[in-house]
Formats: sequence, C-alpha cells, structure tokens
Amino acid sequence: MKKTIAILAVGFIVSATACADRKDVITRNTGDLPAPAQATLNKEFPEGKVSYIKIEKELFQSTTYEVQFVHGAEIAFNSKGEWIEVDCKREAVPASFIPAPIKSQTDDMFPGESITKIEKDSRDYEVELSNGVELKFDKRFQLREVD
Repeated sequence: MKKTIAILAVGFIVSATACADRKDVITRNTGDLPAPAQATLNKEFPEGKVSYIKIEKELFQSTTYEVQFVHGAEIAFNSKGEWIEVDCKREAVPASFIPAPIKSQTDDMFPGESITKIEKDSRDYEVELSNGVELKFDKRFQLREVD
C-alpha cells in the first residue's frame, strides 16, 4: 500500500511540475521568431499584419511558434524556424509551401480546387482543399488517404 501511494505521489509531482514549467508567451514582435521564420513571413506574407504570435515552450518538447494574421491566416513554425503548418482558411496557400508533386496530383484529381491548408511532419503531409476534402501524402508524395 505504501508503495502504491508513493508511486501516485511521484506521478502527481511530475505532472504538476510539467504543467508548471509550461511557458506560453503572447507577443506581436516578429523579432521573437527564429530568423528562418522571419524570412518566410517577409517573403510569403509581406503585407500580412500580425495579430499575435503565440510561443509555446514545452518541458520535454521543443518550442513552437504560431503566428496569427489579422486577415485570418495562420502559420506555425518549429524551434528551428521551419514551417510546420500553413492555414489560409478560405484562401489558397502560397505556392512555395506546396511541393510540386502534391500540387500536380491535387490539380489532376480536383480541378478548380485550391489548397487552403497544408501541414507537414517527419512522416507525411496533410492538405485540405477548398471543397473540404482532406488528403494525406507520405514523404515520397504518394497519396495515402482521402477523407
């Protein structure tokens, strides 16, 4: 019984510490972003006015940066300043974010539709089209799922 209580106490302390160490910062200063993220914003959204930037620092994970624009678009970056998600809501995602094979396949399968959201991680790409269809591609740009 004492062992169970000790394990529960340690678990509680660890989870409380993890929650306490989480530090989110809200700012409008693009200078708080990593240099590659700043360059991406300047290149792809030169007229975009930043509403806010949310900087999330996790205890056992890296920092992420979520930039929200006044016009509604959002872009997220990892700690290295590489984009991980671009969501332009009802507008088309700038072409430079979309790998050519993905663009080609979506144009062939869904003519007249644009990509309004793209997300990437170490395993795949997920895109959302203007008609609401969601597609998942692997790292070799092979279509794996349509939703």
